[in-house]
Amino acid sequence: MIAENDPTIEANFQRVLGLIRAQGVEQWTEGKIGAPDLPGLIYLCKFGFMTAVLTKGQIAQILGLDRAELRAMVKGWYDDHRRKGCGAC
Repeated sequence: MIAENDPTIEANFQRVLGLIRAQGVEQWTEGKIGAPDLPGLIYLCKFGFMTAVLTKGQIAQILGLDRAELRAMVKGWYDDHRRKGCGAC
């Protein structure tokens, strides 16, 4: 996982947000993201994955995750989705 102060966070945050906007689903992120930071980037990656905007490979590259970290993160997202239902992002 990239560090909280990784210099790529802002650029990746804007890139992922741009991909979400290009799909026309950014309205579901309103009020849930703030300034570009690591938690916000993780949220955007989760949202992007759950809406089929991002692949697992893209998320691994953006967040600097190895295979085990990626698997655990995505499993957690699915567990959260099953617990809370759609819209939990």
